[in-house]
Amino acid sequence: MKLCPNNRGYTLIELGIFSSVFSTVGIALCSLLNVSLVLGAKNVAMNNSHQQARTAMIQMLQDLHSAVSLPYLVNADGTTASQTLPASGISFQELSSGPHKIKTDAITSQNQVSLTLTPQSGVIPAISVGQRLIIPTHQIEDDITAVSGSGSNITVTLAHNLPVAISGTTTYTIVALITNRCAYTVANGNLQWQGSTTKKSFAVLGNDITSNTPFSIPQTSAGALYYRFVSAINLSTADPNYTNRGFKAANIFLNGQIPMKARLTTYQ
Repeated sequence: MKLCPNNRGYTLIELGIFSSVFSTVGIALCSLLNVSLVLGAKNVAMNNSHQQARTAMIQMLQDLHSAVSLPYLVNADGTTASQTLPASGISFQELSSGPHKIKTDAITSQNQVSLTLTPQSGVIPAISVGQRLIIPTHQIEDDITAVSGSGSNITVTLAHNLPVAISGTTTYTIVALITNRCAYTVANGNLQWQGSTTKKSFAVLGNDITSNTPFSIPQTSAGALYYRFVSAINLSTADPNYTNRGFKAANIFLNGQIPMKARLTTYQ
């Protein structure tokens, strides 16, 4: 049998060249895939971080804009902070229910007030210990320590005796409001909400917060507190460890001043 000279195999040099080209192309494709995965992980980390900051900012804007009291700055543990420097937290009051009618007169030596509750969307609101009773016409503001009665007729016990007498309830309609004391604080990189149980009494709204003192009260050009605005917020956040690659998202920095909507209380 005669062998055809055209059926010979590849030479060693040809195999070496082919292997080199294949390896080069494979390494290039793997490098491209690796870069794509890294960029994807980085973009996801950035998007998560930015979305978290935006959501927290929108929630704070809504809550602070609906405040009915002058705000005051607090430390991370809730204690009062300097009102002229940036702080870790801000405390304020939100309207819970009302206006409710004061049912009977009260004198200065007592600390109980009888109310006829006004239904909210057809439902009698629940009044609980820890909320505050506000009577704007008499500048009475105090913490509620006990609640008695049922239905729409209740009596609230206050932490202190009334500073002024309440009279004329049979002739005039004297109204009272119920508020909740709330606060936003930043502690250990977490943005925390503390407020009414309708929104969860305690919740973490954001993580990896890089600004430890994001809250302040704007000041006028003369250095006085500018209470036309509730507060100013400088919030920044980052996701430092999205994957084991250690990628850190670019910081997002949100700044805003929140105008006062309605002030119904004199004190915090």
